Amino acid sequence: MMSKRIIFTIVLSLLFFQNYAQIKSYKRGVSYGYHSANDMQIFSKNISWWYNWAAEPDNAIKTTYHNYNVDFTPMAWNSSGISNVNNWVNSDTKVKYILGFNEPNFKDQANMTPSQAADAWASFQAIADSHNLKTVGPAVNYCGNCVSEGGVTYNNPFKYLDDFFTACIDCKVDYIALHWYGSGNSIVGYVDDARKYNKPIWVTEFASWDYSNPVQNVDDQKKYLAGTVNFLERDPDVYRYSWFIGRTNSGPNTYPYIDLYGNDGQLTPLGQLYMDIPVYDPDYKFQIPGRIESEEYYLMSGLFAEITEDADGFLDIGWTDNNDWAEYKINVAESATYNLSVRVAGTNPGIIDFFIDGTQKVSVNTPVTNGWQNWQTVTTKIDLQAGEHLLKMLVKDAGFNINYIEIFSEGYISPNNFKIQGIGETCADKNNGQIVIKATENRDYVVTINGEFYNFTTSKTLNNVTPGTYNICITDSGASFEQCFNVEIPKAVLVKGKASVNHKNVEIEMSQGTKPFNVYVNNVNVLQTTSQMFNIAVKHGDVIKVKTAIDCEGVFLEKINLLNELKIFPNPTSGIFEMTLPLTQKEVQIAIYNMQSNLISNCNYAIINGKVQISLEGKPTGIYFAKIGEGNLKNLKIIKI
Repeated sequence: MMSKRIIFTIVLSLLFFQNYAQIKSYKRGVSYGYHSANDMQIFSKNISWWYNWAAEPDNAIKTTYHNYNVDFTPMAWNSSGISNVNNWVNSDTKVKYILGFNEPNFKDQANMTPSQAADAWASFQAIADSHNLKTVGPAVNYCGNCVSEGGVTYNNPFKYLDDFFTACIDCKVDYIALHWYGSGNSIVGYVDDARKYNKPIWVTEFASWDYSNPVQNVDDQKKYLAGTVNFLERDPDVYRYSWFIGRTNSGPNTYPYIDLYGNDGQLTPLGQLYMDIPVYDPDYKFQIPGRIESEEYYLMSGLFAEITEDADGFLDIGWTDNNDWAEYKINVAESATYNLSVRVAGTNPGIIDFFIDGTQKVSVNTPVTNGWQNWQTVTTKIDLQAGEHLLKMLVKDAGFNINYIEIFSEGYISPNNFKIQGIGETCADKNNGQIVIKATENRDYVVTINGEFYNFTTSKTLNNVTPGTYNICITDSGASFEQCFNVEIPKAVLVKGKASVNHKNVEIEMSQGTKPFNVYVNNVNVLQTTSQMFNIAVKHGDVIKVKTAIDCEGVFLEKINLLNELKIFPNPTSGIFEMTLPLTQKEVQIAIYNMQSNLISNCNYAIINGKVQISLEGKPTGIYFAKIGEGNLKNLKIIKI
């Protein structure tokens, strides 16, 4: 068999999901009302629409949002907002859809009974008819404090919609709107319930905010987002969806951990994940031989995605029950017998049947791997004919997760079979780097590194490697293939960071150093964190010290000087002025000098509520200088008029 040589460059600094180049999803949006121009400039690369519960766009982008190719969708929050929607669509020809109303079955939201909503809909629909727009119906959810009518309390959103449509006989509603804050894969059943209206669905608010099963941290919210967005993105009945919310006042690291946006024009890790979920293309065909990512199905029933902990891949699919299935469009390069491998993890032995164009071809028995993220690969053979086909994966006996399917020619080794990790030296000039090689498939391999040969079957670790770039080639004992990789062993890093002080608070951003970071204030350990950006409360004169997990990387030091925030008001002054001092002491020494450096006064002033009051009454007009604190800690210029 002819040797196949493939060269790969290992880029160790990239996160795995950054490999997913994608087009923009027409479905994906954000429910948020305070976008800045920087926000929209950055996030418009991945989102296609937004709304803000109002009739007009956010003020900062009201006149410029058209530049970003992101749709704004006006909302009539309740009946009183209908006229505002009409006013806006009269001036904005880019509007395509209008939303109405916001959770009308909630007394503390739009607070409209089904008949009230039906009565108001005629005016709302008239706007759509006159401007050739589509309408998105009342956005409903399960509630506690609900409206009542005719003896019915509308805690059930579908009972509300049923009665709304009964009362609204001549109404035209183009789309159903849902809100959802349940956890796990609960949104699947909720969307299933809404299919009965036979209308496309907008999920205009969603996040995991379930008090009975609350998320504990950002990672929990990321797991929820990944599975839910993948489901919504790929469900043909879901037309649009928008995460709740862009930013909260409490910040991304406070319950319920839902912020997509960080600082102005920046994404949080949750936000980056939201942008990176693969976009659904119903016409996409996986090329065979090749890999099929399980979560990138064409159609599916019963399954749900999650972030995988496998060494390779982005998401896996699980929640398997008997008779769940997923279908994938494939294009087979040539007729042949192929190896079909499935990457699985689970706590029970299972069975997967594989069909081609409706005909069962093979079954795969899945092993017990003793954990939902302990992954193994199982392989069988499958005969495939050249051309386009529909591959169906049917769960015959459940109890496992599936990361990916690979279909390759006999004897061929997938490029994804090997994981090559370059580990840098721990300290400068130690030359103690490592090259770690792991293989998914158990074979007799031979690896060549800089002319030296090593044998292994599933893993090999080389120690005491000098920093640099190495060429690694792997073959098997029969030399039926050869794959080559470039791997870099980094030099030891030295700690590096920057500090920004803002009124008794310092924001520190660590650009280099091994996590976790231990943070000391005046030699007292106040924080251990794996985050590269964090905030610390400080006083003037505090010494901030950040140590990494490796002592030889050094220490980041910052001495806090809050006197840079000294302010004088009014300045110019006619005589009496106030000086704001961010100091904790009760009094401060302030000396006043004129332009000729003559001392005018030198007094101790009481600091009251962070301020001192000083008078230049009776002094000539001109320029004066105030020197604050013993040792002349800070000089300020004062203009007397």
